[in-house]
Amino acid sequence: MKKKYSLLVLFSLILFSCTTDREIPSNVVSIDPNSVLIHYWNFNSITGTQTSVSPDLTLIPSSGAAITYPGSGAGYIDAFSPGYDLNTQNSEVAGSGLRARNPSDTRNLLLTLPTIGYKTIVVQFATAMSSSGASTQNYSYTTDGTTFITDGLSTTTINPTTDPITTLVSLDFSSISGVNNNPNFKIKITFSGATASGTSGNDRFDNVTVKGIPLSLTAPPTNLSYNVPSSFTINSTIIDLNPSVSGNVTSYTVAPNLPAGLTLNGTTGIISGTPTALSPATNYVITATNSFGTTTTTVSIAVNTAVLYVLHYWNFNNLATGTLTSVNADSTLITSSSANITYTGTGAGYMDQYTSPTTLNAQNSDISGLGLRFRNPCDTRNVVIAAPTTGYKNVVMKFATARSSTSGASIQNYSYSLDGVNFITTGLATTTFSPNVDPTYDVVTLDLSAITGVNNNPNFVVKINFGGPEAIGTSGNNRIDNLTFQANQL
Repeated sequence: MKKKYSLLVLFSLILFSCTTDREIPSNVVSIDPNSVLIHYWNFNSITGTQTSVSPDLTLIPSSGAAITYPGSGAGYIDAFSPGYDLNTQNSEVAGSGLRARNPSDTRNLLLTLPTIGYKTIVVQFATAMSSSGASTQNYSYTTDGTTFITDGLSTTTINPTTDPITTLVSLDFSSISGVNNNPNFKIKITFSGATASGTSGNDRFDNVTVKGIPLSLTAPPTNLSYNVPSSFTINSTIIDLNPSVSGNVTSYTVAPNLPAGLTLNGTTGIISGTPTALSPATNYVITATNSFGTTTTTVSIAVNTAVLYVLHYWNFNNLATGTLTSVNADSTLITSSSANITYTGTGAGYMDQYTSPTTLNAQNSDISGLGLRFRNPCDTRNVVIAAPTTGYKNVVMKFATARSSTSGASIQNYSYSLDGVNFITTGLATTTFSPNVDPTYDVVTLDLSAITGVNNNPNFVVKINFGGPEAIGTSGNNRIDNLTFQANQL
């Protein structure tokens, strides 16, 4: 009795250890380290009902590799979510999976898997059943595209676990020579059990892989190369860099380590990520390896700051004489932009041109010409600067400013609007400034780069209002010149 109890405890521990990871391997297959991923379905891009699902990755383009669900009756295949982590490749996340809906006893899941140019084939996938799904999966294959057999196949049937516990099925064809280099290779999965004929329930599949050894594998890989741009931009996700290589590769390494935030996938050789630190142009040696040897290539990678564009620019050198009601930007990167400056409010104040002595913040080597001034009384008016940022981000505003003699307003206050109506100062480091007296100018910088609402915003507006005892006077003015909005492209 004690012996039977001990065996029961041991069995329970084994079962628990398997299910705590929510994965149960059905069989163990040794895959040759020289094998490559020939076809792969992760199903992460599918939605809704499907009739034929092409692989997400294949080394044999236009081969007709596909998964279908032929037969009769009301059963069909569609996507389910979330999928499974078991048997994912390339560090992918679990996304969607494929399910075969009941009634499934009148249909079969047909995997068309050409192996042209490859041998020693192993097929694996994660599977489970819903509570009322078919309780038995039966496996057979064909080498002529018509007649299905089980000869030489060590695993021909599986009883899948109930979702979310998954089973890894491994179908080892490595010793079946007829599967090698075969354009007609297919696997058929049929369903049985008491629930297979039901009108609800399904069997679920995810991360289908077909691996094999290239027939041409008799030498080290050669001709390794990457198409790398001249530089990357800090904090911007790069477009994955895929290696070009001749021959089979079992692993990739790089020395020295790539810039912070970038990684090399040791299996696929893909360089990806988001660089998080500036880095000068540096040579990195990437090595591709198989059991016959290695090949290397050197790539130069630099991480720079983002290109800063002058989004809007007022140099004011072409201002008309007399009172001005609206001043459009002298240059802008936004087609049909409504970038303009107005001086809204009440009272006798107005804006006009003056002869400016400063080239501070001037662009394109512009000379000092004219500038824009805002006449007192200015306490009842606001300078409103409409500056759409459509297509741009990380915005910084700069301008040169001074006041007329001591009768000009001694305080400038800054705020902004994201909707064109309501003005705030949230996140703005500089909200007030006391200008010097002309001809002594200063450059005011309003850094809006950390305020995400400013990015790609057609309604973005900056407001300047004036304070100090001088603002209510009937003479005096504040002056600005060389106003810029700089930004990065999205």
